Amino acid sequence: MKCGDVIELGFEQRAGAAPLLRPESGSPCMLVRMPTHPRVLLVHPGALYGGRWAVPFVAKPALLSLFSHLRAAGAAVDVLDLQLELGNPAPDAVDEYLRRADELVAARRPELLAISCWSSLEYLGAVEVARRAKARDPDVPVIVGGYHPTAVPEDFTGPGMPFDLVVRGEGEVALLEAVTAGLQAGGGCAVIDGSPLPLDRPALDFSAYPYVKDRPFELAVYLSRGCPYSCAFCMEGAKGHAWRPYPVATALDVVSRAMVLRPHVLFIQDACFAYRVSWRREFLQGLLDLDLRLPIWVEMRADRLDGDDLELLQRLDVFLQLGVETMSPLMATRMNKAKDGARYVAAVDATLREIVARGMLSKAFLIFHHPGETPGTADETVGYFERLVDEAPKSGLIVGGQPYAYFPGSHVADHLDEYERLYGTRIAHPAWWRGPGVHHELAIDVVPSREITDPRAWVPLAARIKEVKRRTLAKMPAAAQLLFFRYYERL
Repeated sequence: MKCGDVIELGFEQRAGAAPLLRPESGSPCMLVRMPTHPRVLLVHPGALYGGRWAVPFVAKPALLSLFSHLRAAGAAVDVLDLQLELGNPAPDAVDEYLRRADELVAARRPELLAISCWSSLEYLGAVEVARRAKARDPDVPVIVGGYHPTAVPEDFTGPGMPFDLVVRGEGEVALLEAVTAGLQAGGGCAVIDGSPLPLDRPALDFSAYPYVKDRPFELAVYLSRGCPYSCAFCMEGAKGHAWRPYPVATALDVVSRAMVLRPHVLFIQDACFAYRVSWRREFLQGLLDLDLRLPIWVEMRADRLDGDDLELLQRLDVFLQLGVETMSPLMATRMNKAKDGARYVAAVDATLREIVARGMLSKAFLIFHHPGETPGTADETVGYFERLVDEAPKSGLIVGGQPYAYFPGSHVADHLDEYERLYGTRIAHPAWWRGPGVHHELAIDVVPSREITDPRAWVPLAARIKEVKRRTLAKMPAAAQLLFFRYYERL
């Protein structure tokens, strides 16, 4: 080695990188190129007790966006999706899961650990993965963000917690600032509000994301952020109510770049897809012009669609998942689906009848035994769909439902005293995410009202909905049945 030799330490020199440093006098005469950012490891911790309730998407849009934003800024970033690496553990295999998870984290040698606690299902996994990382190397800063930290940041800041920073809201800008500022461990845990990510220049790097291969079954993307509604059961409101879409041209570019990987299904996972009418029409027409020729899955509100929308959606072969929730005007009001429950139900009815008449493949999603539910309102909802399928000569409208599940950060959680006083609601496990157990069963252990005191009373309703689905499939053309079972039933 001669004077002036340069030693590279792990990654490329970039614009804005630190200058070359000369070692102190007396050391070998060489120049050392120092990295400007720590090695960042983004971790999805998995759902320790989520089981089949925790759906394992290959490319989780939140992680993809964080990864892409850091990578575009020149950060050395990697992703470790423990749910995909190890699967959701059985309740008696959690210790082994965490042991193997810690080995995988250690092997990546992170200099900054960023954990995505996307929902309450990932809470225990986030805490345990962070604790093991801190026990191994206390000097590694640990950041956590997601819906649960946004809704309940205090779950991450108590004595003995291993986190150095909790990000509420959107995480991309805050994470990059923490990386570039050189966040240090050991200074206590701070809680900050993340700045909204500018959506005019998205940097979604599908090809570099480590878990996306050519021809994935599904590829999930976000094309907007936020939801202007305040549905009582939903955590989305914890992040605010402003709806912010990509510009239409940008959204179409995101879709085009995703299509390079040739997914079997494009899953648009927005909380409130295409809320604004003008954006929706322009984007859907743009999708038609792209001529994608693959199934597209979106979730939309049925009360905001009209015939012009359905015409475009039908030409695109979009599989609509419609968050209907209820066909009881009273429950529509109690769920905060709309201020005027009767008007909401009438609008949904008009949309569903046109969907059925068109034979469009779609799904109406229902929630039973939400706080305030009564036997009469539950029967009103099921009875509506029984009549709808019986009256229709053909149908592609699948009906699915599940019991209400309690989550923090929702309107119900923030106003639980009011629901208890008005309806007699009782949540058996109001902090179910903090301990072991079958989390789905704990979350749905709810007495919705004084009229329904048995948490299992929804089971007969589920049987009736299953029969509605059977009768719908019998009226569905064979080609639509094949499409449904091949692509959508597993989602």
